[in-house]
Amino acid sequence: MAMMIEPGPKTYRAALNSEDAEQWKEANGKEVSSMESNGVFTFVERPPEDASMMESRWVMGRNLLANGQTEKWKVRLVGRGDQQKPGDYNDITSPVIDSASVRLALGLAGKHELEIAVLDIPTAFLGCPLQETLYMRLHDGEWPDDPYCRARPIVKLNKTLYGIKQGNREYFEDVFDFIVDNLGLQASVAAPGLFFGGTLSKPNGVLIPVYVDDIMIIGSLKILSSIASRLYDQFKAAGRVPVHDTFQYLGVTVT
Repeated sequence: MAMMIEPGPKTYRAALNSEDAEQWKEANGKEVSSMESNGVFTFVERPPEDASMMESRWVMGRNLLANGQTEKWKVRLVGRGDQQKPGDYNDITSPVIDSASVRLALGLAGKHELEIAVLDIPTAFLGCPLQETLYMRLHDGEWPDDPYCRARPIVKLNKTLYGIKQGNREYFEDVFDFIVDNLGLQASVAAPGLFFGGTLSKPNGVLIPVYVDDIMIIGSLKILSSIASRLYDQFKAAGRVPVHDTFQYLGVTVT
């Protein structure tokens, strides 16, 4: 059955005052550590007078399995993209795989008796260089490295962040360039978000449907292992290689 998402507390303080405070605090710490390791932002004393500035907020939720058990605690720092103005961003379009193309890819996997891997990029939007100059005020939380010791620090964004208008586009281009330039695959013109290479009836055949941070790989076990390893090195993408006979993809059970 499909996985569900249950909304969590609205603020960090509310999370710390909840009965699940330890789980939320741990998830928050992982998000902060991820942003620090990816160099997402730099603390500044104050932005320039004419600088673009926006607020931020925490988005929290629990991934629930069909039986109601918690599969994952998720905390994300999200930029207030609704406060951005034209000039703060350029192109924001970002294609994703459509359901018909996913069904076609799965059908081809069955026809040619190929293996399937499903990977997830845990912090999809925290590693892509930001082309524009943006400043942001951090929401309440624990920011141990702020040299100015403020409750709500001001930062300059170096990388994309959830919620900003150009985040999806920069992320897709980063993944697109890696799959095409480093893995040597082609991008489908008819089905944006679908990449392919070789011939599926032969050992070199591979299909890769991409839906934001959910990546499926279809091919021989050798190809799956090689591509999954390289995606982990580049994006820390991890998952099951190969999947079981029954698995989840985009909230759908596939057998």
